[in-house]
Amino acid sequence: MKYISMAMLVLVMAAGAGCSITDTASDLRGIKGVDGDKLTHINTRNYAINLFMSKPIVGDATLNATVQAFADEAKKSGATKVRIVQSDTSVMWYLIPVLGFVFTPVYTNVAGDALLP
Repeated sequence: MKYISMAMLVLVMAAGAGCSITDTASDLRGIKGVDGDKLTHINTRNYAINLFMSKPIVGDATLNATVQAFADEAKKSGATKVRIVQSDTSVMWYLIPVLGFVFTPVYTNVAGDALLP
């Protein structure tokens, strides 16, 4: 049963590989940023499947690609500056023994503020 649930998780990750998901929060109840700027908080996640934990084969969850997706979303909201407050990459080689070493699910998360003029 344990391996079936892990296999289903990997199948879901494979279906979502190559996806970039972005969440934004603009309604901060009138609160301004540290410098007095109006801001929008953006959280961007990229999912991928890598070969042998390092070479992307489906999607691109590198930090560079995720920061670019974050910056694209900031431009859409009209930002002139961004402040990245957190980034994280998770390489999930441990999900399915042996197979996880060959086809490795990876996700990268970048969160920050888009500073509006």
